[in-house]
Amino acid sequence: MRRKQIIAIMIFLLILGVTIIGISYAAFSYARTGERLNEISSGVISMEYIESDNIISMEGALPTTDTTGKVQLKQGEYFDFSIKSNIRGDTNINFEIAVKEENGNTIDGSNIKYYLTRIRSDGTEEEVMSPKTYFEDSTANNYTGRPANMMSLLTGNINTQGEVVTNYRLRIYVDENYNPQGDGGGLTYKTRVNVYGRSNDYVAEAENRYCYENGFNTLSDCMLVIENESSSVEEAKQTIASKGTPDFSRTAPNDSEEDGLYAAEDDYGTSYYYRGAVKNNYVSFAGYIWRIIRQNGDGSVRLIYSGTSTSDTGSNTSIGNSSFNEKDWDPTYAGYMYHEDFSLHETENEITNYSQFTPNLNYYFGTGYTFDEESKTFSITGSTLQGNWVEDHEEIINSYSYTCLKTSAIGTCNVMLQIEGYVDDERMRVKPISYSSNSYEGTLQNTTDSTIKTKIDAWYEENLLNRVDSEGRSYASYLSDEIFCNDRSISSGSGYLLSPTSYFETRNRIYTNKNPSLSCSQLSDRFTVDSMNGNGELDYPIGLITADEVAMAGGKANTANTMYYLYTGISYWLASPYMFSSPDLLTFMNFCNRSGSLSTGGKVSYNFGIRPVINLSSNIQITSGDGTAVNPYVVNLPE
Repeated sequence: MRRKQIIAIMIFLLILGVTIIGISYAAFSYARTGERLNEISSGVISMEYIESDNIISMEGALPTTDTTGKVQLKQGEYFDFSIKSNIRGDTNINFEIAVKEENGNTIDGSNIKYYLTRIRSDGTEEEVMSPKTYFEDSTANNYTGRPANMMSLLTGNINTQGEVVTNYRLRIYVDENYNPQGDGGGLTYKTRVNVYGRSNDYVAEAENRYCYENGFNTLSDCMLVIENESSSVEEAKQTIASKGTPDFSRTAPNDSEEDGLYAAEDDYGTSYYYRGAVKNNYVSFAGYIWRIIRQNGDGSVRLIYSGTSTSDTGSNTSIGNSSFNEKDWDPTYAGYMYHEDFSLHETENEITNYSQFTPNLNYYFGTGYTFDEESKTFSITGSTLQGNWVEDHEEIINSYSYTCLKTSAIGTCNVMLQIEGYVDDERMRVKPISYSSNSYEGTLQNTTDSTIKTKIDAWYEENLLNRVDSEGRSYASYLSDEIFCNDRSISSGSGYLLSPTSYFETRNRIYTNKNPSLSCSQLSDRFTVDSMNGNGELDYPIGLITADEVAMAGGKANTANTMYYLYTGISYWLASPYMFSSPDLLTFMNFCNRSGSLSTGGKVSYNFGIRPVINLSSNIQITSGDGTAVNPYVVNLPE
């Protein structure tokens, strides 16, 4: 146990007492201290940073959880400031909030967490940056004027005419994982808040114009050549391929690999995927911000939903929360679509060590059971005992060996447990009796939409299919029908019985062999609208990212990674099954954890974030932007 009681850490937030005024005319931009607006015929921009008196000064700060740190409200535990803008004319401001550590700190910033919220007009707070430990970005931001070696908290764009005041609240606290290792306390941490802003006229001049000036007009081509300013697409592909295969046993970014594009084979040819702390894969499409995952082997471009602003984090990067499937007690529920080819299994399942119960809770146990053909559920019958496993396991095993593990005598269940023996106070030997899948082949049929597919399809209909661009064309017409892989191939187990445990192939590929793949082995798992390249089972060309794509982007099993581009600060679903667990009698999917790690413990009935994935056709053109956060690619259909 950490010795939190001996730690005494003083946290100070120093005031940056300046007013920033930026004036824009063509490529002109500057910042200075001043009180007066400078007017130019093309329009006026002013930007002001206003600080409150409640600076952070915490004496004797102790390591704390994110849950506690995010709600600190005592004087000295948070810092309020505002950004005031006044725009008149056809221009706008790119701004950035950043922090810089002061010299002389005696605790490393990697142990200090920052949390930023926007204060609404009613006084409530909206998260704009999830908790992050301090790190420095070694590159400057030309679009906002932020110098290098600072930590960026938020970037954004102000384009509202007239005076606008936006209020923010910053909290700083010691990470709960900080281990003093006998340092004895008396530590100090000081940091300074900075705000930067530049006009979009300046950015337009500073924008990377390489693609436009050299005739690379499609998003598919531009994303390849702009990375190294290659003279041709083929040269770009060769340069990317020459990097070789990254080390997937490590997170990215890391000190031995460069961030950016890498090459791998998919079901269409050679794919070029982004890896690490990528900063030039933003796309503005249909009123939303997306991040490019990769160029598919046929030249189409795969995107993942990332909110409505490039500064969005947390829940704003998803379209809402959902279970993957509301049902979880059969391997078939690992399917993005599934099929209940079920029958009664009274003897086929093997004995397993079951653990999904509370040892000291009183449940009902019976001398027999019955199966209801109409509801397809079980209940206990005969003489009953109300007891708990720790105290009554001998009597339960000898005389009352059937249970639904319900606290009501009339409770029903999808799986009846026939108790065979004692393992320990937290596990019982059981033989599952189930109405469940008849065969592995049956689980691969796709007749019923998963819960998450239903929600994704509804979002697609409302936001892409039934909305049009400025020319009256449906946003759906921009999309390509590509494979979304829901890899249900089995590495061990039957794939359909409830015991023993069945592992899906993703486990071997990513977690054991550290060798993710962009290919999808089974036709039944290649979800497409048309049956030419896949199973033809989808209603719309939209789906989810795979665990393989997350691993290739820089995620790693059970390892936090807040630096790569797929980190958002929330847990969100992936399309890849992990296992049907016999000790739990539950189906588990892979998901991206709120810490950025690849995680396997996603029971399909849990509620996690939904980040839809789409594919833009290979001929989609770029009309502006260079893929950066302040200038995302803006796309259009070819003329």
